[in-house]
Amino acid sequence: MIQPVRFRPSVKGGDRAVMDESTLQMIILLGVLLIALFSGMWLGIGIMLVAVLGGVLFTDIPTGTVLTRLQFTQSTSFTLLTIPMFVLMGQILSYSGIVDHLFKGLVPWVSRFPGKLLQTNILSCTMMSAITGSTVATCATVSSISVPALTKRGYAPGPIVGTIGGAAMGLLIPPSLYFIIYGMITETSIRRLYAAGLIPGLMIEFFFIAFVAILAIVRPELTPGKEKVTARDFLLSLPRVLPVIGLMALVLGVIYLGISTVTEAAAIGVLGAFVLMVGFRRFSWANIRDALLHTVKTTGMILFIMLASITVSNILGYLGIPAKLADAVVHANLPPILMFFLIMVMYLILGTFLDGLAMVLLTLPVVFPVIIGLGLDPIWFGVVLAVLIEIAQITPPLGFNIYVLQGSTGLPLPLVIKWQIPFALLMFLGIILLYFFPQIALFLPGRM
Repeated sequence: MIQPVRFRPSVKGGDRAVMDESTLQMIILLGVLLIALFSGMWLGIGIMLVAVLGGVLFTDIPTGTVLTRLQFTQSTSFTLLTIPMFVLMGQILSYSGIVDHLFKGLVPWVSRFPGKLLQTNILSCTMMSAITGSTVATCATVSSISVPALTKRGYAPGPIVGTIGGAAMGLLIPPSLYFIIYGMITETSIRRLYAAGLIPGLMIEFFFIAFVAILAIVRPELTPGKEKVTARDFLLSLPRVLPVIGLMALVLGVIYLGISTVTEAAAIGVLGAFVLMVGFRRFSWANIRDALLHTVKTTGMILFIMLASITVSNILGYLGIPAKLADAVVHANLPPILMFFLIMVMYLILGTFLDGLAMVLLTLPVVFPVIIGLGLDPIWFGVVLAVLIEIAQITPPLGFNIYVLQGSTGLPLPLVIKWQIPFALLMFLGIILLYFFPQIALFLPGRM
């Protein structure tokens, strides 16, 4: 059994010495990580550097051997197949022209509702989030179709990008890649996380729909013109929308009903996406090749960062830093609501310079023991953390989705940021409701 290095106390009092040494170790490793991040070093390499230095400097373990074996063990997990499968499903669907079909199919159904075609953005983003599991991919694909179409009809550009950036909830609405990674790191049921994210995700999207409807009533000039819709348009819209709804129901249904594992459901989703690509007459070997190349790049990035993060997690756990931090927080006797508020602030700050998945991978090894020490439900926290990251993705100065929208639309950055603020506030409302009414997230998992 590997034993930790026995440090000599630097001051009288063993417990205080151990705490002082842990604090010093944490400061050094955090400093190395920040230097790596701000030096432009690739994130996965920077995290791995922290793990190696932590093992070499503060332990007597054979760092190279232990870390190599750990990464090999983690990389052979069957559950990891879920990540490339869902990424591939999203890539195939993006090359199938599904966003264009969704947009045109939803137009007849929302054209007479307050907000008109702005509601199409919200519904399209909701469905794309449930298909791709990626906020960034949803923003990029929906904006490429919606912005030109709505601008041509005279809609104001601000509300267009606002409804896309806010409604792209790929981290919260299943099947989310975030829930897979969160579940693997925290050893929480991915099926239950998927169930927990469904109602909060739909609740927040409903807030968006209601806000856009009220906005359209108060400021009708933002949604000009009337769409001419006939009964024939409604009939023609069904072949465009129903296949997408059917694929969503199939993938999530087999998970919720316990018919298959999440990994098997992902494989079913890939097959369904391929069928839709053929059905929409967008199949070509070039599209398949590009989808596979993007899948390899995305999966390689996610898995490398994930393995590096797991390595750091084990080094920190071996040093006892997360456990000591959790113990210190619990014995500080701070109200749980204050600790929850501090954690929210931390993630919002991190969101200014880190991608959502990177935030999860970097912070969970330290934050999760604190959450357990406070007696909070890990499934509930997984949902709340997803909403927090979604807020960070659309808030300045460096919310990632802001720049995706600005790059894909060419609109001034201040305008894009301005119209993300109402949707970020609505997400905060969702977090408040989740805090005081946790059953919003825990109802479905409790019925599984």
